[in-house]
Amino acid sequence: MSISFREPLALAVLLIGGACSGARDSVAPQSIDAPTIVVRSSAVRDLRFVSGTVRSTTVSSLSAKVMGNVTRVLVSEGARVRAGQPLLEIESADLRARGAQTRAGAAEADDAIAAADAAVRAAEANAKLAGSTFTRYEALRSRGSASPQEFDEVSSKNAAAQAQLDQARRSREQAVSRRAQARASVAEADAFVGYSTVRSPIDGIVTARMIDPGAQAAPGMPLLTVEDSNAYRIESVVDESLAAAVRAGDEVVIDCDGRQISARVATIVPAVDPATRSALVKIALPHDAALRSGTFVRVGFATGSRKTLVVPPSAISRRGELTSVYVVDSSRIARMRIVTVGEPRGGNVEVLTGLDDGERIVSAPPAAISDGMRIGSAP
Repeated sequence: MSISFREPLALAVLLIGGACSGARDSVAPQSIDAPTIVVRSSAVRDLRFVSGTVRSTTVSSLSAKVMGNVTRVLVSEGARVRAGQPLLEIESADLRARGAQTRAGAAEADDAIAAADAAVRAAEANAKLAGSTFTRYEALRSRGSASPQEFDEVSSKNAAAQAQLDQARRSREQAVSRRAQARASVAEADAFVGYSTVRSPIDGIVTARMIDPGAQAAPGMPLLTVEDSNAYRIESVVDESLAAAVRAGDEVVIDCDGRQISARVATIVPAVDPATRSALVKIALPHDAALRSGTFVRVGFATGSRKTLVVPPSAISRRGELTSVYVVDSSRIARMRIVTVGEPRGGNVEVLTGLDDGERIVSAPPAAISDGMRIGSAP
């Protein structure tokens, strides 16, 4: 009795389930509007990426030229400075005292020059008088009107006057030499006083400060570093095989956190490091690169070309470690497909696996899209 009741009940459940299943299969898929594109293979450069570091083309490391206590540090890291702007001051009392001493010596040298000039003028007048007297007595002697003794006395006075004039002139030359030395000492002292104020040699930005007020500065001691903030380059170390293929002027791709910048090779250092078998490549950055000194970047060097598929970055959906696109079939049904992506390519993303040439994909999937939706309005 119980067995015969259960069999019709089970049959009824199966019939109802089948009817419901058929109803579900007959329901049309939901529709959503979304842009689509047909994926085509294209030739792209084959890039080999290596690491690089952004550097300023001009880096000025400022060090002390005099000894003394640092009295003031006028800038901090990150400050923008102009050429000639004071950055740091060192105690200069001793230097100023030395300068005052040398200027006093220079003033004494000037006074000595004045005295020497007066002595030369007096010696010239005396020598002129003695010379005239000697000439007159020489004429008198030729006529026999002057005694030999008188002529000898006049001749001796003339010789003495000429000797005095020569001595006065030599003394003046020595005074001039001493004044030149004194003035050189003044210039040197003023220069040392100037060294007590450290100034920026270039327009740029302070990237390092190695001393604080109150610290003792000594000649050669590093104080500050200033970099030119208007001209940057990238320094990249590449192996010798790649270095042999790189030429100045070659175009490279700079990748910084997914943002790509086009740049060109400026210099390849010809010497290869024998320890690492690598060479340094310097790459000029455009002025609008907006990269900071010390930034890590990846540099892509072209090593050839090949055919590949590329899609807009907006077409890629990311869920954790998985990347996918929505492929649109002939019935306009979107199916999510897992793909493997490669390097960015000129604003697009390279697709290594998961897509075929000629397939249509959703170029910018809406947030509400899901697998099995129809793209566009239902017919």
